[in-house]
Amino acid sequence: MEIKKRLDKYDNIRGIAILMVLLVHLDLLSVFAGFPHKVLVLTCLPLLFFVSGYFSKIGPNESIKSFKHLIIPYIFFYIVGTAFACLVLGNKPDLSCVFFKTSLCLWFLMALFIMKMMLPIFNRFKYPILTSIICALIMGFIDLDPNILGLTRCFGYFPLFLVGFYYKETKDNLTTQYTKIVNIFNKHYQIISVLVVILIIIICYQFDFKFFAFRDPYSGNLLYEMIKRLIVILVQIGIIMVFDKFMTNKNCFLTKFGRNSLPVYLLHVYIFLTLKKIVPHSLKGNKPLGLLLVFGLAFTVTYILSRDVVAKALNKITDVIYNIIAKPF
Repeated sequence: MEIKKRLDKYDNIRGIAILMVLLVHLDLLSVFAGFPHKVLVLTCLPLLFFVSGYFSKIGPNESIKSFKHLIIPYIFFYIVGTAFACLVLGNKPDLSCVFFKTSLCLWFLMALFIMKMMLPIFNRFKYPILTSIICALIMGFIDLDPNILGLTRCFGYFPLFLVGFYYKETKDNLTTQYTKIVNIFNKHYQIISVLVVILIIIICYQFDFKFFAFRDPYSGNLLYEMIKRLIVILVQIGIIMVFDKFMTNKNCFLTKFGRNSLPVYLLHVYIFLTLKKIVPHSLKGNKPLGLLLVFGLAFTVTYILSRDVVAKALNKITDVIYNIIAKPF
């Protein structure tokens, strides 16, 4: 019973994170432009990677599972997305980096797959989270297209993935090198939570959202840029701790959103691109109606795509493709 409550809690965190992602992507009327948009971006992706790390394991079959559940959907939706862009949107396909240059939201799948492959390697380091933060800071010096396999964002968010992986051991009452940090937060969570909120406000007013989405390399004063990235990573870890502290263990609508978040993430893009062509832009001047529309649309799409029937259909497609190219697992 205790395990079930913990699983509900982290599914709830992933559920609210995927809802935030849809609020960002389905914001057809730009009602969250500026500061609200930055807050959502700063918050949602760290939560998704944190929960992904929390549910990750190290084992002999984990690479096969990751390939089946991440790379197979990546390849399938890369083809589907390219066909959709050509046939529906009238875009010309970019054949220069097929499967390497991620389109739509597929960078997340590739980044998560690479993280899972790096997990056994970093687990051998004495201080894996610290090592991953150093790698994230170094990545800022490399001028790399953010769409190439999602590598820039992969290394940027990897510390948050590791926080989830090692936090699980602490939550399971195992003594780790991070137990003292977690205990300090639990003892002073009210003060730390207020400090995190203040830092979120400062970052979202002072930094461009592409910076804390780890898309672009450093520019200008490199030392200052590196310190800024470090601050962002530490604040995102703080955001994770705050959500973990205050999120309910109760099974609710967020639980289903979280458990079936993958079909929501993969399929909502096509709804967004379709609606983008038909939603009248004249509504942009009506802020209350715009907010109601965006919230209603994000919740409705998340609710529909998170149904078990959709998740089972996606799993069936994945199974069929996997069984064609590999031995059944």
